[in-house]
Amino acid sequence: MKFGLLYEMETPRPWHDRSEYNVYWEALAQIELADRIGIDYVWEVEHHFLEEYSHSPAPEVFYGAVTQRTKNIRIAHGVRLLPFQFNHPIKIAEQAAVLDIMSNGRVDLGTGRSTTSQELDGFNVDYDRTRAEVREALEIIVKAWTEEILEFDGKLMKIPPRRVVPKPIQKPHPPMWMACVAPDSYPMAGDRGLGVLSFSLNFEFVVEAVASYRKASANRTDQIPKVANEAFGGLIVCHVAENKEDEAVGMDGARWFFHNVGELFKPLIAKNQLYSYEYLRNLMAVDKDPNDLTDAELKQHPMIVVGNPDEVIRKLETFDKAGIDQVICFKQAGRIPHQKIMNSLKMMAKHVLPHFNPHRVVATDELQSAAAR
Repeated sequence: MKFGLLYEMETPRPWHDRSEYNVYWEALAQIELADRIGIDYVWEVEHHFLEEYSHSPAPEVFYGAVTQRTKNIRIAHGVRLLPFQFNHPIKIAEQAAVLDIMSNGRVDLGTGRSTTSQELDGFNVDYDRTRAEVREALEIIVKAWTEEILEFDGKLMKIPPRRVVPKPIQKPHPPMWMACVAPDSYPMAGDRGLGVLSFSLNFEFVVEAVASYRKASANRTDQIPKVANEAFGGLIVCHVAENKEDEAVGMDGARWFFHNVGELFKPLIAKNQLYSYEYLRNLMAVDKDPNDLTDAELKQHPMIVVGNPDEVIRKLETFDKAGIDQVICFKQAGRIPHQKIMNSLKMMAKHVLPHFNPHRVVATDELQSAAAR
C-alpha cells in the first residue's frame, strides 16, 4: 500500500497579512520532508472561492517550486477542474507537460468537475454539461500529449490541427486519475481506465466502491488513456500523535475538516438538489454536525486515523485489507500547527511506513536533517 499527502491549503480565520504565505511555505517544508522519508505521492487540489477551506486556485504554480525541492515523490494533481469554464484542456495538457519535464517525469494528473456551487456558479459553469465536458477534455488532453498534431471534432469543442508542445517525459503520458464521490463515478472511472481518487469519508461505502471499480476496470468499454491506471486511492484524516495532548490537536483538525466539508455541499443541495442531505450524511458517515461530536466519538470514525503509532497502524491495516492501493493522508487539517504536522510525518517515517514496507527505514540523522530545513 502506498502513501500520499493531500493539500487543500486550508487557511482558517482569523487571518493576518502572512496567513496564506505561511500556509504555502509550511506546506513546501512538509512536502520536502515527505520526500525524504519516502512518502509516495503529494496531491494538491484546485479550488476557487472556498474561503478558509481551500486557498489553492493555482496548483500548477505551487508545483513548480515542489519540482525543484524534491527528488522522488510523485507530484499529483488532485484534481484539475476540467469543465471548460474553469480550464481549457489544452492548457492543462501543456502545464502538466512542463511540470513533467521540470520534475524529471514525476507528474500524475487527477481530474474532476467540482461539486460546490461557489465554484460552479462563480465560473458560470452549466451543471448539466459538466460530465460531457469532462469526457471531451480527457480525450483532448491525451491527444495533446500523444499525437504529433492535435485535431479534435467533438460535440462540445472543436480544435483545428495544432502541434501542442512540449510533450511530457513520461511515455505515452503521465498516469491519469478521476475524482469520485457519487456512487456511479467509480465504475465510470474504471470503464475509462482512470485511477480512482475517492473523496468519500464513509468506509463501508468505499469498500463497496472498490468492488464496483474493479469490476468495471476488468470489463472496460471506453478506455481514454493509452495506458490504463487501475489504482484506487482513498482519503483519510491522519495525525500520528506523540501523546494525548497531541492527539487532541489532531482531533480538532479532523473536526474542523469534517464540519467544513458538510458546509460546502449545502448550497449545492439547496440550489438544485444534485445531492440530498441523506446522501451527505452517508458520504461522511456521521449523523450530526462534527462540532457536536466528542473526541472519543470522532476517534471511532474509520476515516479519522488519529492516535499513537500502534493505533494508526491498526486502522491503516483495514484499508490495506480492503484493497485500497494508496491511502491519501490529509494532515494540514484545520488549525493543526506546522510543527505538529512535521512531528507526525517523522513518526510516520519511524513507525508506520516501515510496517507496510520494511524497505522504507529512514536513518535518524536524515530525519533530523530533513526536519531542520
